[in-house]
Amino acid sequence: MRRVGTSAFMACVLVAAAAAAQGHNAPRGPAWVGDATVATMSFSDSTSLGAVGGVIAYRPFPWLTLGAAPALLQRKAGAIVSSGFGDLPLVAAASTDRGTGRGPNVGAAVVFMLPTGNASLGLGSGVTSVGVDVGAAVSPTGRVHLSADASRGLSAVPLSSLDAQGSTWLDVDADVDLFGPATATASLGGDFGGTDTTARAREVGAGLRYALRGPLTLSVAVTHRLAGDTPVWGLAVTLGTAGVGVSPLNPGSPLQGQRQVVGGGVATVCHGKSRVCR
Repeated sequence: MRRVGTSAFMACVLVAAAAAAQGHNAPRGPAWVGDATVATMSFSDSTSLGAVGGVIAYRPFPWLTLGAAPALLQRKAGAIVSSGFGDLPLVAAASTDRGTGRGPNVGAAVVFMLPTGNASLGLGSGVTSVGVDVGAAVSPTGRVHLSADASRGLSAVPLSSLDAQGSTWLDVDADVDLFGPATATASLGGDFGGTDTTARAREVGAGLRYALRGPLTLSVAVTHRLAGDTPVWGLAVTLGTAGVGVSPLNPGSPLQGQRQVVGGGVATVCHGKSRVCR
């Protein structure tokens, strides 16, 4: 665990240094940006999770984003309904992506999870935790964009409440610019490692983003479980400024968006071979 944490920290430092070196040439967008998301996820016939969340972020430099991602959650497990705020992710993300050229680009984010949720209701972990996300992206053509992300919690608590204990979440994404302001995206991801090998997650996602006016974008994303304890089905609708999220290079990823909106949400007592919600 110490080696993983050291390697992840060094990766974040190197990305931040590279991003800062390129930052003086980057075009500057709005200093304050944000998104709002409504999502629903079904884990079984009797267990589901709804979320209303968002991201508000400040960009002091074109290469650096500081943000927070609060979420209001409602969990249904049989006849039991619990609702309230989840834990609060605070994010510092750096990226060499300047929005021009084909790359390659790299990015990294450090995520601090504050225990603002009610752990007694299963809406939060009850402890402060930290995690990292690192990624790389390339655009082989002007209309096709590829990216890959790896994220991991460095504390005893997973970075996302959908992650298995001690696991690393990996996903790959492909975006294709369609007609005009529309972009289609597809994701494939899963947990690697972790203490519960029987519940390793495998999940796919697809989405469509449409730029309404300037940076204002409407996104619709659907996810589906392939294996493990991810939601059987998930649906999320997002409205806001494009390019905001925990993932420093592809915040429009359907899987990244799902994990972000419930990042500090439903406790791990709802997942795993011997940890079924009741």
